[in-house]
Amino acid sequence: MKSTRRIFGPVSALVAVQVVWVVLVVLWITWFLGRNRELQELAGRYRTELLVRGAGWFDLFQGLVLLSILLAGAYALFLFWRRQSRLYQQQREFITQVTHELKSPLASIQLHLETIRLRRPSEDRLDAFVETMLDDTRRLHSQIDNLLLAARLEQRRRPAERREIDLSAFVSRYLEENRDRLPPGTRLVADIEPALRAAVEPDEMGTVLRNLLENAVLYSPGQAEITVRLSRQGRTVLLAVRDQGQGIAPEHLKKIFNRFYRVEPPGDRIRGTGLGLYIVQSVAKNCGGSVTAESAGPGTGCTITLQLPLLEKK
Repeated sequence: MKSTRRIFGPVSALVAVQVVWVVLVVLWITWFLGRNRELQELAGRYRTELLVRGAGWFDLFQGLVLLSILLAGAYALFLFWRRQSRLYQQQREFITQVTHELKSPLASIQLHLETIRLRRPSEDRLDAFVETMLDDTRRLHSQIDNLLLAARLEQRRRPAERREIDLSAFVSRYLEENRDRLPPGTRLVADIEPALRAAVEPDEMGTVLRNLLENAVLYSPGQAEITVRLSRQGRTVLLAVRDQGQGIAPEHLKKIFNRFYRVEPPGDRIRGTGLGLYIVQSVAKNCGGSVTAESAGPGTGCTITLQLPLLEKK
């Protein structure tokens, strides 16, 4: 019902403007024809030299042009209004989602701490509680990092301080250090071409890898199968993360990099804030590269590919 009202408001306003415009055009033409007929009759009765073929029609044309300009202005205002309304709604949904994403791990940590204080669990159970709380803490840390980085990217007025690194070694080390943090049963395959160098901001690139892996896990029902491939193509480095998950419908492929945009399968709620792929795209652009998404459709998996300038060895 809310969605219907949200769409109906701007659309009904545009329809109303168009109806008013059509009425004004009809009234203007009717008035002009009537007035022109009266003038022609008066001229024919008193001064026949005023009967000039086409006289007055330029005024009609001018009036129609003016009304067309008014309609174009109203349409531009409608587009701006609809864009702002959509952005406002996305921000409201984002705030709600962020609140949920931050509150859930906090509630979990509090519950486990209260259980430890009241029940004094056994050592094995205590270790399980601690591991769960550490996972929740990492989840909180990831969300806060995304929020801070998205704000920094949005407000950045000058390029990031990039430095040349061995991207092959960086990606291999990141995957090795974070392999154990993936959900149990996740199959991670790394195909890394050695000695590929690029100019990046390491912390931002680490956030990019984390977001890509998290997305691959979130959108993979059951045990995730993820392939990370780093290769050279001409004078560029390609970093591709492939999953075998739910895939993406064609109409969403170009939108998933928009800020706050999220794809949720029917009947299934997937956690997230809609900032992950926005951050991936922003970081890629800041490094002089680009990012694309490929998917044959729902149920076929998805591949996110970063293309970065390759730096040759000195």
